[in-house]
Amino acid sequence: MVEVLVPLHVTGFFKPHFHENPLLAGSVGAGFSFTVFSRTLARRNNQRCIRIFINGREATREALTSVAAAEEFFTNAEFFEGVDIYHEIPAPVACGLSTSGAGALGVVFALNELFDTGFDRLRLAQMAHVAEVRCRTGLGSVIAQYEGKFEVRLRPGAPGIGVVSRFDVDAEVAIVVFGEIKTSTILSSDQAMKRVIEAFGDMNERLAREFSVEKFCELSKRFALTSGLMSENARRALEIAERVGLRGSMLMLGDGVFLFGEKLRERVRDLLKVMPRRPIWWCVARIASAGVRLQ
Repeated sequence: MVEVLVPLHVTGFFKPHFHENPLLAGSVGAGFSFTVFSRTLARRNNQRCIRIFINGREATREALTSVAAAEEFFTNAEFFEGVDIYHEIPAPVACGLSTSGAGALGVVFALNELFDTGFDRLRLAQMAHVAEVRCRTGLGSVIAQYEGKFEVRLRPGAPGIGVVSRFDVDAEVAIVVFGEIKTSTILSSDQAMKRVIEAFGDMNERLAREFSVEKFCELSKRFALTSGLMSENARRALEIAERVGLRGSMLMLGDGVFLFGEKLRERVRDLLKVMPRRPIWWCVARIASAGVRLQ
């Protein structure tokens, strides 16, 4: 049975673009995929229904984006079968790690293998994008995770429509998560979106013109503060990290931070002892050099 691996992803700054056609909706901004992977496989069932399991627990009512991705797949395939979809996600959901985008990509690629429908990678990624946009769980995660690396999203839209510059970066990153922030709540708030758009400014052009990890961290932190999205936990954690020479910003959108620097694992372990709140999860990983793949 084929397993689908999708790297998780962090957004540093973004500007939404809403459109009645979900293929044209999306966001511009920047972020990176990292080497912690969502794993997905699918099996037929005799229930004539879609069931989603996350880490062994049935989560169909919660995993709306995965359900929507399966429905989008069957709409495009022009048939329907009952399926059980199993996600193994080694990170907390709703915490700015693009687990919904990973789930959507995992679903459509796994179903394509299960039913041997022969959709190409681009069309599958577009199905996943449509599902996530309709569920308001993200706008630019799928196009980023589809091919991985560090990315600057220059034009909104689904894979094949949006324009992305990607950068190979050989670096470690630490991810520290304190809790969740519901993306759908932020994306549905006109006031929050107005602040986000004002804070975004010309960040995209500046980073694409002269890309570096340092510039990404600088712009991301400025965006998080100016937009009002920076949580108190993230602000205090960054203050502590910067004292020992680490740089980073807040997860978009989650109550947590990402950090770059030397000797990360050792230094983050020490920092966790003095951070204002104990994290619910943390890791040190590398920037992912590729996107979704089959195993």
